[in-house]
Amino acid sequence: MFNKQKKQTEKAPALTPEQKAQRRKKLRRVSVSAGSLAVTLVAVILVNLIATSLTDKFDLNLDLTSNQLYQISDDTKSALSDLKDSVTITVLADEDDFKKDTYYGTVYKLLNKYTQLAGDNLTVTYINPYTNPNAVSKYSNLASSITTGSVIVSCGDNTRVLNTSDFYSTEASSSYSGYYDVTGFQGEQALTSAILSVTSEETPGMYVLQGHNESISTSLSTLFTSAGYTANTLNLTEEKKIPDDASVLVLSLPQTDYTEDEINLIDAFVKNGGDLMVFDGTSSPTDLPVLYSYLKEWGITVNSDMVLDSKYNIDEATDVLAQLTDSDANSDISDSDQTLVAPNAKSLTAQLPDSTTDRTVETLMESRDSSYSKVLSSDTSYDSYDKADSDTDGPFALAALAQYTGNDKNGQVFVCSAGIMMSDDLMNASSLMNHSFLNNVLSQMQPEVTSVSIPSKSLSSEPLVISTTAEFFVFLILFLIPVAMFVGGIVVFVRRRKL
Repeated sequence: MFNKQKKQTEKAPALTPEQKAQRRKKLRRVSVSAGSLAVTLVAVILVNLIATSLTDKFDLNLDLTSNQLYQISDDTKSALSDLKDSVTITVLADEDDFKKDTYYGTVYKLLNKYTQLAGDNLTVTYINPYTNPNAVSKYSNLASSITTGSVIVSCGDNTRVLNTSDFYSTEASSSYSGYYDVTGFQGEQALTSAILSVTSEETPGMYVLQGHNESISTSLSTLFTSAGYTANTLNLTEEKKIPDDASVLVLSLPQTDYTEDEINLIDAFVKNGGDLMVFDGTSSPTDLPVLYSYLKEWGITVNSDMVLDSKYNIDEATDVLAQLTDSDANSDISDSDQTLVAPNAKSLTAQLPDSTTDRTVETLMESRDSSYSKVLSSDTSYDSYDKADSDTDGPFALAALAQYTGNDKNGQVFVCSAGIMMSDDLMNASSLMNHSFLNNVLSQMQPEVTSVSIPSKSLSSEPLVISTTAEFFVFLILFLIPVAMFVGGIVVFVRRRKL
């Protein structure tokens, strides 16, 4: 038999004072490291929460898009800084729903920027029309134009209603007939124009003449209303008088001629300080002899031809890519990167006889050197739009502006031989300057009416454009700092292992 002996556990030798001090020191380092990590994590979470809150409240976003999609133009900054009256913007939607909406979410960010720039002179209120029907009832007079999501801009008794179609530009879909693709954001143009309109002391009138198969595009009409005008129609053969509130008369694509009596009323209106805008769109230059004869008195002759350009066009030679002249009237938009499209244009001759001393005329828009013109008559037909030896070489005047100098009232006449340039598709296209050009013409004719022209900002995918400075910061944040932290972590780990 073997005797089992219990194996006694050996006691660890007592720690020396130096070892105890070293252990306490190590424990403190671990505690400090753990505490520092915890504090850092809490700080990161707090900073993230604060940054998110500030971003939501003040819209602190970095805009790196090449066309500055989320930036506010100088025109808007000036308009908001000059506000003297209190403007109220009422949004008929729950704020959270409006903010999260695919389309209205961008408008929400824009409204935040406006309130920051305007200060106490601009107030934005959100009203849920379903839970607060009484609050919406005061807008009953606007029932035909308001809907859920409507943005109502008010100052005193003046009110403008903006909806989705006002904030976004569209183009006819190339894939589905009858459908439109959202191509650009024009919210800044819509909001700033609405604010200028409701704060204007006077409301000038724009009248589109009727009775000659005229037609005006929605976009051209909106250009006037956005600038603060009331849009009206007028048949001079019936009324035989131009209203006192009329500031601008528009002859938009007339297909039959005007009478001598109508022309006399128009002439008196212009010489008394009124402005006339003519958009020609006839297929034959012989259809409107009375009107064309009158325009010739202003130094603007509509020629019997069609202007074509096989090099600079959109789709076909008739869709001419035009250009601005160096006129002072074009100075505000001459540096634009956009393009002018002037389809189905005739050439104009902008020249007054030397004997005429009570008016001036100048060309504002012309075709390019590569353009040419073909003779046009009521029975002309062409098998090809290619340039022929008999064609006349360009460039040609396509739009001209005349001014009456016989008194100090400065009435003006604007003529555009490519009336289709104000069609909805061309006016709303963010890549074109058709809207900007016509808005600038209106500003030149009516300088006392404050208006802005802010191009629609493209929503198509664009390459990210980063400056040299931005590239350095991206490199610093995404590479240098992480590498430095990684190397620092290794050094600290190795040092602590040796302790």
